[in-house]
Amino acid sequence: MVVSKMISNPNAVGIFLMENILVSLFGFLKWCMMRIIKKKSLVMSKKAMNNNVYKNYIFDFYGTLVDILTDEKGPMLWDKLAQLYQAYGAYYKGKALKKAYAKRVGQARKDLVALKGVAYPEIDLAHIFNQLYVDASLQSSRLHQPEGWGQLIAMVFRVLSRKYLMAYPHTKEVLAFLKEQGCRLYLLSNAQAAFTNAEIDLMELRAYFDDIYLSSDAGICKPQPEFLKQVLIDHRLKPSETVIVGNDLTTDIAVAEAVGIDGILLNTFPYSRRELEKSPIKPDRVITDIEALKTNFT
Repeated sequence: MVVSKMISNPNAVGIFLMENILVSLFGFLKWCMMRIIKKKSLVMSKKAMNNNVYKNYIFDFYGTLVDILTDEKGPMLWDKLAQLYQAYGAYYKGKALKKAYAKRVGQARKDLVALKGVAYPEIDLAHIFNQLYVDASLQSSRLHQPEGWGQLIAMVFRVLSRKYLMAYPHTKEVLAFLKEQGCRLYLLSNAQAAFTNAEIDLMELRAYFDDIYLSSDAGICKPQPEFLKQVLIDHRLKPSETVIVGNDLTTDIAVAEAVGIDGILLNTFPYSRRELEKSPIKPDRVITDIEALKTNFT
């Protein structure tokens, strides 16, 4: 009945065909849209994998969060240190103290290698400065040795040799941002606790970190894998959710590779493009400003 009416009414045929065409077209467009959404979702997923949002950030300190310049070779430094030793009965001249220091440091490193069986030992300079006092002082003079002598001399050594120390422009801003995102932050530095703890406080950075690891406390330094592994073990960090950020291919990125976590090179040295291409150590990402870490969350 409907068909006969349509045949007798050409307009009805046109309307019927138009309705069917529109239904088919709508179905096709819907299918296309679903394909586009699915493809876009896949692209976004791949992008997220490549631009990983990490839960745990392990930072180097010097050259990564702060810029520093020191001069530990100048004769004036060693002359002043020698005068301080002399004041407490340990008789050194500047050149002799510098030579004795180098000898003690070399021997301490050899002893640590033998003791720990590691390739990358880290000595504690506070112990070295204390031993230098014992080496040169009379037994009677040691009664007047200030408590914490090694710590004191290590700090004086640093203050006299340090030319400048400053946080990079976006350091605090980015650390605060990462904390706001719920990330856990750790510091892993090849550094002397005797003066680096003071410099962390001087830069007002301690509050940003969930924990701090300094090589002189551990007796080993990057790229010794155990140094980084200790952070993962202590805080039960998953390697896939963790990244190390540092400015040195041979220590920061090398230890990341050794342990199996991602490494981001903050290229402040900076390494040239040719050096990066030729290096057998490959970071997962290279950035020139710490602020680039914020793009992971956008």
